[in-house]
Amino acid sequence: MNIKAIYAAGGAIAAVAIAIFLVISSGIFGNGNFHGQVGFNQNALKDAQAIKLSIKNISGKQIDNKTANIQVVFDAYNPNRGTVILEAISYNVFVNNIRLISSDIGAKLEGFVASQEGVFPVIGNGTVILKDTQLLHRNNLIADRWSKIVDGKANYVVNGTYSYKQTSSIQATGEDRAFRLTYP
Repeated sequence: MNIKAIYAAGGAIAAVAIAIFLVISSGIFGNGNFHGQVGFNQNALKDAQAIKLSIKNISGKQIDNKTANIQVVFDAYNPNRGTVILEAISYNVFVNNIRLISSDIGAKLEGFVASQEGVFPVIGNGTVILKDTQLLHRNNLIADRWSKIVDGKANYVVNGTYSYKQTSSIQATGEDRAFRLTYP
C-alpha cells in the first residue's frame, strides 16, 4: 500500500469536513445558530417591503416650435435590509388627462440565464435615481398646454408599473406593482 496515497486521502477527507462545517455554521443551509447568531443575509427577506417609487423631476426643454424633450426623473428607494433588483419601470406621462409620452426604463429578467444589463440594484436603505428622456411632438391635443410644458409650469400625472426582485440565499420574492404619481 502506498502511504502517500493514504495521507492524501485523509487530508482530503479532513478538508471536506472543515468545508462542510464552515458552510453549515455560516447559515447557508441551516440557521447557523450555534451561538445565538443569525446567519449571513438570512433575515433579508423577512417582512420585505416594496420599493418606494417617486418622481424627483419632470422637465420639458423646447427644441424648436414643434418638438421638445421631456425628461422624467424617478427616485427608487429600497426600505429593506437586503438589496433589491429594480428590473423595469413602464410609465405614461399625462397633462390634463392627455397622454404626452409613454416609455420603459430597464428590462424584466426572464429566467436565470437572462443578462443583467438594464436592471438596477438598489442596496438596503438606499436610493437609485433613474432618468429617461423622450421626444414630444406638438399636436392639436397639446397645443394649448405647450407653453406650460416647455416653461416648467405644467402639472403632471405619471402612471404605470414597476417590477422588482429581492433574493436572499436561495429564496426570492418580487412582483409587478402599479403606481400613480403626481408632479409637482
